[in-house]
Amino acid sequence: MTRKILKNIFDNLEQSLFNDMNIRIEHNLEDGKYREYLVKNVLEKIIPSKCSITNGFIIDSDNNISDEMDIIIYDKNYVPPFFDETYTVVPIEAVIVVIQVKTTLTASTLKDSITNLNSIDKLNAKTGGKIISVKGDLIEEKRYICPYKVIVASKTDYVDEHDFASDMKNIDIIYIVEKNKSLTVKHKKNTKAVVCENKEELRKNQSNYELEVIKESRLAFFALNLLEKMKLINNSIIINYEEYIKGAK
Repeated sequence: MTRKILKNIFDNLEQSLFNDMNIRIEHNLEDGKYREYLVKNVLEKIIPSKCSITNGFIIDSDNNISDEMDIIIYDKNYVPPFFDETYTVVPIEAVIVVIQVKTTLTASTLKDSITNLNSIDKLNAKTGGKIISVKGDLIEEKRYICPYKVIVASKTDYVDEHDFASDMKNIDIIYIVEKNKSLTVKHKKNTKAVVCENKEELRKNQSNYELEVIKESRLAFFALNLLEKMKLINNSIIINYEEYIKGAK
């Protein structure tokens, strides 16, 4: 009985999410925002306190900017979001996960979501600075950061056994909340790191993966995979704020 407690918590939460996502909203814009709100509400129950959730754009110190993201999970211990009355922007160095939320996942909305999420690939993270070791040596950090890319959809017009393998080249998770649908998760082979020294190394690691399709307790797998990835991706970064000041000129 004890071993089922965590599973039961997530299964009940998933049932609530499914029920809430099936509430019809009159206007398409409100419908989309409502489902974003539902996903954020679930994520707030999952992510650790060092992380926060927002929506908006991701920037780098070279004045590059991503497409608008439905959900951004970032490490608030290292950087606050910068925002005005119109929109929020988050430095790429602090971003852990980006999520697009769709009411219905179709061939068209899947393509749009992938294009949107991949807009972060043009951003250049510039972690920098010097760490003094216990022996007095200076170590300069140079790392390339790739946030995890996730698509969450209320339902889909794909058949039950649709193979997302070709769509998952640059996406980490596709989660369809609709009952009897699947959660597709990409696992990197032979690597525990998602922060690399350069983009070429990162691309090499991204091409070395396998897919897992989950049919039961999908929200539990979704949550635990996110937690595992969040543990790996954004650890003790050093944000070079000076680069942002230079880039803003």
